[in-house]
Amino acid sequence: MRVYVLHFRSSAAFARAFDSVMDAREVASCLVEPEHGRIRFLAPRKAADALVEFIYSEGGLVWCSRHDLNPRSEGAAARIRPVDDGG
Repeated sequence: MRVYVLHFRSSAAFARAFDSVMDAREVASCLVEPEHGRIRFLAPRKAADALVEFIYSEGGLVWCSRHDLNPRSEGAAARIRPVDDGG
């Protein structure tokens, strides 16, 4: 999975990108900050990259960052134990 943070030049560019993100079935989660012209979303890597390329081609994207999320390995998950709260 990949997280993208997108910043837009204008409210029109922001609105177009918002529509694209909301229409993308692959988007698992989205946070919208209209007062800052910013959209954050989570999607599978290939789908996220393709969506950002499309949004970029529409114009108005000022800046973006991306961060890959790696699921914990089964070994790491197996080492995590619930805390005994005594209750």
